[in-house]
Amino acid sequence: MNPWRSAPYQGARKKRSYFEGWYFKQVSADRSEAWSFIPGISRGEREGEGYSFVQAIEGRTGRTWWFQYPLEEFFGAEDRLELRVGGSRFSESGLVLDLEGEEGSFKGELSFGPFGRLPTRLLSPGVMGPFSFAPFMECRHGLVSLDHRVRGGFTAGARRVRLDGSSGPGRGYIEKDWGSSMPSSWIWMQSNNFEAEGDSFMLSIADIPWMGSAFTGFLCVGSLGGRPLREATYTGARLSELALDDGSIGLVVSRGASRLEISATRSRGGLLRAPVKGSLTRRISESVDASIGLRWVVSGRVLFEDEAPGAGLELVGDTRLLFGRVPSYGAAGLSPGAAAQPTRLE
Repeated sequence: MNPWRSAPYQGARKKRSYFEGWYFKQVSADRSEAWSFIPGISRGEREGEGYSFVQAIEGRTGRTWWFQYPLEEFFGAEDRLELRVGGSRFSESGLVLDLEGEEGSFKGELSFGPFGRLPTRLLSPGVMGPFSFAPFMECRHGLVSLDHRVRGGFTAGARRVRLDGSSGPGRGYIEKDWGSSMPSSWIWMQSNNFEAEGDSFMLSIADIPWMGSAFTGFLCVGSLGGRPLREATYTGARLSELALDDGSIGLVVSRGASRLEISATRSRGGLLRAPVKGSLTRRISESVDASIGLRWVVSGRVLFEDEAPGAGLELVGDTRLLFGRVPSYGAAGLSPGAAAQPTRLE
């Protein structure tokens, strides 16, 4: 494992109870289309068991597709972002879709512009910060591109999807997870579909098992109004003012004079497969057509305020595990400052 280069394949020496998946999300230039493609590999509890796969999800309908291949039809480069699953290819320059099965088909090609990368530091090489070096973690997270341009299109069955247009290119985002199992519960949201090109945001809150115990960890990163954003458990930031119901969430991330107010609402959710001990046997709901609103205030000055459609949003598991230490106020609602009783969302 190389904590400074999380994008390449990390599991070349893993033989069982292991998964690795990359999340490629695209939103069209006119914001009418939002699609995610998730290539990866899953190894079972016995050596030789497993498969490679590509999952797809459409934001407008919430429909999902699953394409499964033998382990032998997966290739992952260890020194760069380059993947192959069956006839489909995924790299820093773009992706080629060649997917066909009982659930449908995808054919086409997308090209990517330069990646917007998260700055690295000596003791904070990736989005996990110093936790990048922690041993025995069940799941690790990597952020490959905060924002990049997308050109091209593909066919989904008989329907033609175009991501660029007269108004310019579409927007893309890439992240990944690898390890043995995903957390028991988490909240994740992401969008780089704000008004200004280059603005991007991702928040993840998870119940993290480690060394026989567990803790609630979170990270919040992006680029807003040309300013880098990086707040997390390891920076001393805190979560507060939680508001949560079946499809909406509001909360505040604060540290010192900085206060980031976040609200998100999802519409349709599609069922994706998530790993347990390497095998993708768990079903989770994800929306790629949600909406995220942000208001960032530092020392009383509003640095950023905008709302983005075509956002990704996952609310999974028993959120009481996540917010047992977070102050909640009031009744169910979305506005930061009001709060709901934690509920089970999956």
